[in-house]
Order: sequence, then C-alpha cells, then structure tokens
Amino acid sequence: MRGIERDISIWKKVDKWFLVLFITLLTAGMLTVYSSSMGDEITPIYDLSRDYGKQFLWILISVFIGILILYLDGNFLRNSSFIVYGVVVVMLILVLLTPPINGARAWFKLGNFTLQPAEFAKLACSLAVAKYLNTTGLKIESFKTAWNVGLILFLPMALIIIEPDPGSTLVFLSFIFVMYREGLSGNILLGGLFAAIFAVIAVYIKSFEDATLFTGSVPGNYIFAGALLLLGIVIMMGIRFFVLPRYRKNKYKVAVFTTILAVGLVIGSNWSYDNLFKDRHRTRFKILFGLLEDRKGDGYNIYQALAAIGSGEFVGKGYLQGTLSNDKYKHVPEQSTDFIFCSWAEERGYLGSVALIALYVTFLIKTITIAERQRSRFTRIFGYCVASIMFFHFMINIAMVIGIAPVIGIPLPLFSKGGSAVLTFTVMIFILARLDAERKDVLR
Repeated sequence: MRGIERDISIWKKVDKWFLVLFITLLTAGMLTVYSSSMGDEITPIYDLSRDYGKQFLWILISVFIGILILYLDGNFLRNSSFIVYGVVVVMLILVLLTPPINGARAWFKLGNFTLQPAEFAKLACSLAVAKYLNTTGLKIESFKTAWNVGLILFLPMALIIIEPDPGSTLVFLSFIFVMYREGLSGNILLGGLFAAIFAVIAVYIKSFEDATLFTGSVPGNYIFAGALLLLGIVIMMGIRFFVLPRYRKNKYKVAVFTTILAVGLVIGSNWSYDNLFKDRHRTRFKILFGLLEDRKGDGYNIYQALAAIGSGEFVGKGYLQGTLSNDKYKHVPEQSTDFIFCSWAEERGYLGSVALIALYVTFLIKTITIAERQRSRFTRIFGYCVASIMFFHFMINIAMVIGIAPVIGIPLPLFSKGGSAVLTFTVMIFILARLDAERKDVLR
C-alpha cells in the first residue's frame, strides 16, 4: 500500500511543464526525422528497416527508462555517480578496440544498431562533477578543486579525441558555465573567452597561411605568438612603473601566466590544425572564413543546407512537402542528423524556425529555474550541467547549419536522429525531474 502511495506521490511532485516541454521537443524531432528520412515509399513510423523506425524504437526505450528513473530513490542516483562515470570510461576505452566506422572508432555495433559511448560520457561527467562538488567543505575557488574537476572531464575528453570525435570533445567546454555558477572567478570565464578568441584567430591565420597569404619563411602563427609575447612584456613593464610595489607580485604572476597560456594556445592551435584535424576539417575552416568556395566538395553540405532553409521562405512548404531535405531527393546530406534543422526550416519556414528556437530557449530557462530552486547542491549542479550541455549543443548545431560555425558533427538535442544521444538526454532530464520532485524533502 505504501508503495502505491509513493508511486502516486512522485507524479504529484514531478514538474509537469518540464516533462511537457521535453515531450514536445521529442515529438517534433521524431516527426521531423520521419519526414526527412522519407523516400519514394511511405512506410509506418515504426518500420525498423528504416532510420525513422529505429529512432522511434530508441525513443520508446528512452522514455521507458526515464519513467523507471522516476521511481528510483534520489540517494541511489547520487551514490551511483562515480560508478556510472567508471563504467562509461571503461566503455570509452573498449570502443577504441573496435573496427572503425566512417573513419572513427566511436561506436559499438549491435546488429543493425550502434551505441556511442561519447554521448553517455556527458551524463557520466555531469553526475561525477555534481557528486564531487557536493563534497562538504569543498570550495570551487580552490585551485585543487578546479584541478580535480578538470581531471574528471579530461579523461573522457582525451579518450574521445583519440576516436577521433572533435565535436563531442568540444561539448565538455560547456562545464565552465557550471563551475562559474558555483563560484569560479569571473576572471577565469573571461580568460576562457579570450582563449577561444585567440584559438579562432590562430586557426584563421593558419587557414590564411594555407591560402598563401603568408608565403614567407616564418609561419603566421609564430609571428602572432611573438606579438603576444611582446605584448606580455609591455604589460609587465607597465606593472613595474604604474603599480604600487606591494601589489606587483600578484600582478606579475597573472601577467606571466596569461602570456604563457596565450602563446602556448596559439602554438598549440597551430599544431592541432596540422595534426588533429583532417583535410575535410581544414577545408571547412577555410570555407567558414571565406577563404575558399567549394560548392561541390567539402562545402557542399553547408551550401545545400542554406538552400533548403531559404526555400522554406516565411511559412514553409508544409509537413512532408519538403523537396530538398529528405531521402527522396538527397539534396542535403545528413538531413536527419546534424542538419535536421534544414528539414524543419524548409517545411515550416521562418515562423516555424523562430518557434523552434523559442521552444529550446523556454526549455533551457525552465531547466535553469529548476536548478535554482533546489535545496540540494548536487541537484543544482546537475541541473546546470544539463542546461549547459543542452545550450552548447543547441547553439553550435544551429550556428553550424546556418554557416557561422564549422561543421563538427554536433546533433540538435532531442531532435536529431541518433539513439545514443536521445537516450542520454532523456536520462539526464528524467534524473533532474526525479531529484527536483524530492526538493522539499531535502534539509537545508
């Protein structure tokens, strides 16, 4: 009898609007996958011989697991954090021993289905970071704390970059927002912004160099690094003449550290461009920076995507009426995965695109609202992990499709075809919903 009462009470406590927004996104995504995967033959949405049938099965499995999570005890979820992290790390190691698929060792092949551990790593790191930062007496301002969080994130990132999967690796940068919310200095967040700017400039210069702008004997990025080093020296001279002696020591430390980091980042970006990125990635950077136009080669995807989006005009062509972003005409490659926004935009136009963006923004605001109302630090941190990862996926995917970010293979959350991604986001959302349902039972 008590079990029945507990089952009923959990549905009374769970945030219904949070789940409604989740189901709305998931349903819209499934219908768009169905439309974008449609060929000459129309078959039921549950046809497992088609991509949309597999996606439909993954959604059913994900929602079923999500409902089971609602009946788990919150303490069990919290105490399992490091176990989940360990299991996923082992999976990331084992996947490197599998035969490559599309040039990467990133998937386990399970019959007609594939499993991508890199997606599960986002969930595992969210739980592990929340568990670690929830430790009593721990302060995020401490260098040791920031270092340990970095180690938690670095291990999965290193294994994922080996696969290689640079897109999934970049998602882990979103955890900086979580640490900032928990008290990390804003100077570090600002430093991260400048680091990103330096990295982009370094890649831009390297792309220019390949485009024969820098034809001298000294590579452009070494000139850039030299300029940053000179700037650092000038700043230290300014400290020497304009800062009071008792404040100079700390200012010198910051200046030296920042200069070394900036120079190292530029040189590291130069090395990464040559050694980590493949030819197709380098070509996409050149296309992004306007140094190359390759409509029939590596730039094909983005030009076709923009054509499909533009063809939707203001109100779209109507559901199942797309002519550029489905399997029948194959105008846009990967139209049901990385470029699924094209299918939505073509069928629903500008108005539908704005509505979808508004839906994502509403979901993100709701997630942050849930995180902020928590008494449990673990739940608050986990909520911000969910919001940060969702935001990063959403922002990069839309920017990628409309041509203002390089194509790096980041799916649109709860929308793009991909069983592992749908399962991961669903589990994260239902864990947050479960923990939120018990927030009034948690002592301050």
